[in-house]
Amino acid sequence: MRNVLLLACLAAGMAAAQAPRDTIEGYWQDIERRILYSPDAPASYVFGRWTALDQNQTYPAAKEIRRSGGGYELLDLLYDDEEQIKVVRAGNAGIDYTRTNRLSACATSHVCTLESANQLFCALESRCAEKIVWRGEERYERRASCERDGKRQAQGIPVRCR
Repeated sequence: MRNVLLLACLAAGMAAAQAPRDTIEGYWQDIERRILYSPDAPASYVFGRWTALDQNQTYPAAKEIRRSGGGYELLDLLYDDEEQIKVVRAGNAGIDYTRTNRLSACATSHVCTLESANQLFCALESRCAEKIVWRGEERYERRASCERDGKRQAQGIPVRCR
């Protein structure tokens, strides 16, 4: 009887670990980004050009999205509790959320849509004191797993994705 119970628990754990591919559920790592507006960009910067990101970078913008109760929750692995995440809208095909810094009160809104089973597209807009300070877009690729790999540094929390 104990073996049957153990086998059932293992099967349930494996099923939970493999998120459906036709949903936003799962782990995501940024693969490219483009800046559409930034007053701090160097004069030589070409706005709107996609920039590929190193997939072995120490501080990727990695996320875990999972079902929670009747909705979804998002964990932004780069940040700790200094950043507050509020899911505004979510469904199988996309998620809109706001990330607000508790110290500065600056907030970044994210509107993300599933482009394919393994690609997520996000439009971002950052505001401080109601003034737009940055606007851009990011593309994410589904990963088998992402986990924090150390303590918070100035750039964020180191993350490893596989």
